[in-house]
Amino acid sequence: MGHASPVTRLSLAFGAGVAWALVGAPLWLAPLVSLLLIFLPIGASRGPLGPRVLWLLTGLAGLVSAVDVASATSRCPPAHPTAAAVLEGRFLASPRAGSAPFVSDSGCGPFTVVVAIPDMAAGAPVRLEGAWRQGRSRPWFLAQDVSRIDRPGDEWRWRAVRWRDALVGRLDRLYGPRAPLVAALTLARREGLDPALRETFARVGIAHLLAISGFHVGVVAGAIFVLLFQVGLGTRRAGLGAAIFAWLYVAFIGFPDAACRAALILTAAALARARGRPAARWAALSTALLVLLVLEPHRLASPGFQLSFAGAAGLTAWSGSFARAIRRLAGPWCPLGVAISVAAGLAATLATVPIVAWHFGRVSLVGVPATLAATPLVTVGLIGALGSLILDFLSPSFASVLAGGVSVVIALLEWLATAAGGLPWASAWVTRPTVVGGVVGVIVAAVLARRPRVGATARRSMTLLYAGMGVLAWPLLLTYQGRGTAEILMIDVGQGDAIALRSPRGRWLLIDAGPPATEGDPAAHPVVRMLRSRGVRRLNALVLTHPDLDHIGGAAAVLASFDVATVYDPGLPAGKQAFVDVLDAAASRSVPWRAARAGDRLELDGLTLDILYPTGELGPDDASNASSVVIHAAFGDFDVLLTGDAYKDVDRLLAPNLTNEFEVLKVGHHGSDTSTDSLLLADIRPELALISVGRSNRYGHPATDVLTRLDGVGAHVHRTDQEGTISVLGRANGSYSVSSRR
Repeated sequence: MGHASPVTRLSLAFGAGVAWALVGAPLWLAPLVSLLLIFLPIGASRGPLGPRVLWLLTGLAGLVSAVDVASATSRCPPAHPTAAAVLEGRFLASPRAGSAPFVSDSGCGPFTVVVAIPDMAAGAPVRLEGAWRQGRSRPWFLAQDVSRIDRPGDEWRWRAVRWRDALVGRLDRLYGPRAPLVAALTLARREGLDPALRETFARVGIAHLLAISGFHVGVVAGAIFVLLFQVGLGTRRAGLGAAIFAWLYVAFIGFPDAACRAALILTAAALARARGRPAARWAALSTALLVLLVLEPHRLASPGFQLSFAGAAGLTAWSGSFARAIRRLAGPWCPLGVAISVAAGLAATLATVPIVAWHFGRVSLVGVPATLAATPLVTVGLIGALGSLILDFLSPSFASVLAGGVSVVIALLEWLATAAGGLPWASAWVTRPTVVGGVVGVIVAAVLARRPRVGATARRSMTLLYAGMGVLAWPLLLTYQGRGTAEILMIDVGQGDAIALRSPRGRWLLIDAGPPATEGDPAAHPVVRMLRSRGVRRLNALVLTHPDLDHIGGAAAVLASFDVATVYDPGLPAGKQAFVDVLDAAASRSVPWRAARAGDRLELDGLTLDILYPTGELGPDDASNASSVVIHAAFGDFDVLLTGDAYKDVDRLLAPNLTNEFEVLKVGHHGSDTSTDSLLLADIRPELALISVGRSNRYGHPATDVLTRLDGVGAHVHRTDQEGTISVLGRANGSYSVSSRR
């Protein structure tokens, strides 16, 4: 650990123990590794025996604490398709946009609950009936029924929750449609924030401005410091007062992790300055890390927690040297403030790039300049919005006037994000193997660069070289990713269909492409974004089950974004402009086009796709839905039936030939009663039923009768309107696992 302070060593050791438990490493292996680190004179085990034993005991304490928390949260029902559950507890916020954090009386939480009733009050005791779902990083609960219950005697404990929720109501009155963005900037409340706007901020690389972070706490503390200094308090007292007010603000917004970290660092710095000592930046950051992990070890698994500390560590380690380098390169014309701002943006961005890429699948290319442009707007908007909120208690009319000025600043912030996000090169898509390769390259370079004869220039060149070599190795890692499984990926495209299939060796094909995107950029289409986030560069087939817009609308964007081997469709003549556009897109790229017919077969690394329908030639009088391509996909004993929008008469025609039971059924026509015949269900008896359907669609999909028929054969239903994108990993022995991502 080099010249790290004792508290830094202890915090890293405790965090390593927590990480050991969170990644699922064998517990029995931890004592063996501890003994090796104590007695073998390598790496971290160099130095006196006493400190080494203390660090390892601290690491074991972190391991035990994480395991203990895991055992406590195991009282939650398992996130499994069969896990129906009844929970009692309280929402920590009103589910204005259909979801909100929830705390269960059993000690399970907080976790996200998705509910169809948006007017449930925060802090009110409720009973939820529903089922657990496995998200990308943690389970969440799908509530199908919510009822209010009486719980006298402990209402005082939830007054702060109700009060913070009432503040969001005040912002609704002051800021109207921009209230969700203002609530995110000031109160760390993002329940009602438009997903499209959040996606835009993420694409530009300024999504951290939507979450309360050290920047927000620093703005508030800085404003208080200036105010206290101006009224006559000295630097030391003003610093202590700013730290106290920072904690009041953190309590005001509900103690989010990043805000607590910033308040702890401010407090440590203020105390050090009050005692006449220089602030130890690494010690303050390490103290904040250790305190937060001791209070809740599972924080380490949160992307927000990781980004918060990685960004702060980057600022501490590199911002000074980056600023000096910028001043040397730019010369005297570059003001010191500009150099410091650019250096801070670069340092924080570089430190958080691997975490952003790992969790979100892309890296912003305009993050630094966008952050520099957005920071003044956020600073003014944050102080103004807090001022209007406080003023609303005293004079609502004056608060409305101030809110009008703040709304202009917020509108400029939205315009900036939208304009930068509209650039086609605003962000680059990456894969997890790419991240692994780059990080491994940096680690290897860092180890080799520790040799005494390696100079600073050679060290930097070596780091870049090995990181580049690691990134270039990602195709090899992708080849081995997912070996032994086939994946069915039902992409959330709203009211439409788009299903990607991955072979055991990482080759992909796509069945339908969803409706057209609202943006003109092909890279912005949800199907393109999802496939690129999974590292897809080539599609071995694009199957368009029938020429309806909700199935072919995104096909032109797919053809523009990927190398497509062949396009299959039912061969139904269609004069729709969208269909003509797809034909033109395929022709311009010399992509062959074939009519899919019963008896055709595609094979990819043990994954077979047999075309079951249509059985003959189609004419202009044939109905579009009735002509849908129906596919039986199989990987060993794992069977999937993909029915497009086929009608019941097609189901009855195919049912006698489908003798084996199917693990997965893609429910036809988004759950419409025109499809999914009871005779077909009785013959294939699917264990999972996947429904691709838009939220609050005007067709009433899925139909109640269809859901009843599926329940009658014991099928577990998963819907994109409730769960988002759904992934099913199938194995050759017929077993599978399901996860979803909203």
